[in-house]
Amino acid sequence: MDGPDTTTRQQVADNYGVYTYAVYLFLMTIWWGQSWGTATACPYSLLEEYVEVGAHPLEVVLKIICQVIGGLASFRWVKYIWMMEFAQTHVGRGIDDCSADLQVPVFFGFLIECVLTCACRIISRALAFNYSGGYFNPVLATGLKWNCRGHTNTEHIIVYWAGSILGAMLSIKLWNLATVKNVLVGPFKPKED
Repeated sequence: MDGPDTTTRQQVADNYGVYTYAVYLFLMTIWWGQSWGTATACPYSLLEEYVEVGAHPLEVVLKIICQVIGGLASFRWVKYIWMMEFAQTHVGRGIDDCSADLQVPVFFGFLIECVLTCACRIISRALAFNYSGGYFNPVLATGLKWNCRGHTNTEHIIVYWAGSILGAMLSIKLWNLATVKNVLVGPFKPKED
């Protein structure tokens, strides 16, 4: 899911445990949907709109550029705030060097992002949630991990941008297959008498 501050979510998980994080994330998902509706900070959502309903290409590109700038700026700002160490949980945590989360060869990272983004998008369509979370979002990955040790910027683009976007585009094709809809949504449809 996009939107709620990922650094805050990570802080909750690190300091209060995974169950508190799960409750926090669930509540933030509800808040995000109620407050922002169809707003997104994920470029493939805009590309899906372009493919499915024909959004204006220049508008899509400009929105994606704004998403990237906003993602980079917000994560840098949060890191700066953490460096001020206003809370005990921030002490020594805002100045650490980041390292890449990519622990497999680039091709496998690309496949993982592609397949899991595709699955996430299909399932979110079936559940009527419109946004993914984790690193299945190129802006999120870029905001958190651009220029981090462990992979090149080219590898970052291949894995987190190309993998996620291709996965999202594949999800459109798969979602439009009747068999996929029947498997994912069919069991939840009311039975006709």
